[in-house]
Amino acid sequence: MSLPRFHLPAADWTTPRLTLGGDEAQHCGRVMRKQAGDVIEIFDGAGRVAVCEITQVTKSTVQAVIRSETCVEPFQTSIHLLPALIKAEPFEWMLEKAVELGAASVQPVITERTVVHLDSAQVEKKLAKWRRHMIESAKQCHTPFVPELKAPIALAMGLTFQADFKLIPALSEHSRTLKQALPESRPTSVAVLIGPEGDFTTEEEAQAFAAGFVPVTLGPLVLRAETACIATLAILGHELR
Repeated sequence: MSLPRFHLPAADWTTPRLTLGGDEAQHCGRVMRKQAGDVIEIFDGAGRVAVCEITQVTKSTVQAVIRSETCVEPFQTSIHLLPALIKAEPFEWMLEKAVELGAASVQPVITERTVVHLDSAQVEKKLAKWRRHMIESAKQCHTPFVPELKAPIALAMGLTFQADFKLIPALSEHSRTLKQALPESRPTSVAVLIGPEGDFTTEEEAQAFAAGFVPVTLGPLVLRAETACIATLAILGHELR
């Protein structure tokens, strides 16, 4: 039976004693009613997982001592998702699935047809909420990794993203299948650019091609933006991992 799992950022690890705070401490102590002597797992989202014994539970913290620790190596190919910002519910669902499918990072981009616009205060609140969704997804599926989530940026900035191989699902006549488009030697990093509801404009698509993003097809059917993200991650995971 799997141990209950809780997240502690790598910066807060103080081996061999770890202290959960905030939401994770509340979930452990108040919701799951864990007590001193109980065994749990704590992970940092970067591959480190520790089996721990709880030593103390207070109103605001849970303290534990590490009994054993493992470190999972990252994938040989890191896959970075650059999705256009879309409406809240499908975007949050996409983030959860990006965790499950092993994305290394998520960099939202703002396009001409983006319908969601956030001010600086809203961005901070959204980032906190989105990161919580991603951590919960990692806890549920017991993956040791949580993708790095970055603040939304303009598409022009997103097009400068550095990766060994860059692709964009597109309905272009020049599109090839993902398998056909992948280079012969396995890339160490891949960037995936996904359009919003209504897709990219013709000019944006041309800018992406000029920036080195290779057009690929995901099949004959038109997919929703969040579905295109998941389909691309799944296919790349199959081909590269």
